[in-house]
Amino acid sequence: MKIVCSQCNATYKIPDKKVPEKRAVATCKKCGGRIAIEPGLSRSDSLALELNSDGPQPKPTTGITAPSGKSHPGTLLEDYPELADFSPSAYQFHDILPINKKGGFKNRRNTYKIKILKSVKTLLDRMLEDGECVQHIAFGTAYYPLEIFLGNGWLTMLYNRYALVATDRRLIMINTNHRMTRPAHYLFQMRFEEIKKVKRGLFRTNIVLERKKGKRRVFTGMKSYLSAELQNFFQGKIDPSLLLNDNSPLRDHICPACFEPLPAKLESCSQCGAAFKTPPKAMIRSLILPGWGDIYLGHRVLGILELTGSLMVWSIAVVLMASGEIATGAFLLLVCNGMDALLTRHMARKGYILEKHRERFPLQAAQSPA
Repeated sequence: MKIVCSQCNATYKIPDKKVPEKRAVATCKKCGGRIAIEPGLSRSDSLALELNSDGPQPKPTTGITAPSGKSHPGTLLEDYPELADFSPSAYQFHDILPINKKGGFKNRRNTYKIKILKSVKTLLDRMLEDGECVQHIAFGTAYYPLEIFLGNGWLTMLYNRYALVATDRRLIMINTNHRMTRPAHYLFQMRFEEIKKVKRGLFRTNIVLERKKGKRRVFTGMKSYLSAELQNFFQGKIDPSLLLNDNSPLRDHICPACFEPLPAKLESCSQCGAAFKTPPKAMIRSLILPGWGDIYLGHRVLGILELTGSLMVWSIAVVLMASGEIATGAFLLLVCNGMDALLTRHMARKGYILEKHRERFPLQAAQSPA
């Protein structure tokens, strides 16, 4: 049998009599990477399934089942039966879920990755382009300093959580609810040719995506092994020397109705015509009554909390004006309502949310958080 390290392409020959009867893991002497040896394949076949590798890797002919129809401990479907609902052609599980030292797949890290995939699978299956294949998965919180400055603080963790899906063409960012059980609002993408550099934070729990044009994207609160896998994956995909057309707008937003990549600042989808909720409408609502704009955008928990806080501020303002401090009370209301209006405008500009999704797009309505 011949095995090949998919990271450094080192080739090793194993005599037939030394091929293990069960799945085993070998260490590459050249780069230190681990290689899985599948005894179920014929002796003339080659199979390299290196752990945490971003290089091209051959696939078992049956996708995620045991080779040659054999059933033995450690196969993907035996360790994770729920993967039977996933298409092997759209999910490269031998990249997403590295094998463990015993040659199996069951471990805490892989279980966490499957939880991420299950939370966005229904939506992701519809978003993938023809022939596009998922190769890595991660999870993090989008970092927006403006939201912290305007008073949200830890609340940003509730509605800025994203499943990060790396395919063979792009990075797809799917906003999820805070429990990571279903998609929420915003959808983004970043093509490999748009990425200039990928780096990790000081504590290795952040990942920073520097773009060749446009603002960078930062995701925090990531598990260190996920940020490491993403960084290694992108190193073999991005080309910093590749120039972009400066005249063409970035299409990093995704329509939540037809999933077509779109530029920013549209009021409706240029492909399917779906109307989006707009920043002016959200801002005016919050200027009138803090929290109303966020409820309009679908951020109900945030909106209710803001509304509760504003009622306290309004009570203080009324007492001040009743006692003759009219200017002070009016200034207090202006600050409270104004800051909430600015925050709501920022939230509405982050991505596209369907205006009439409950009437025209029932699937998206079912996926939106309550």
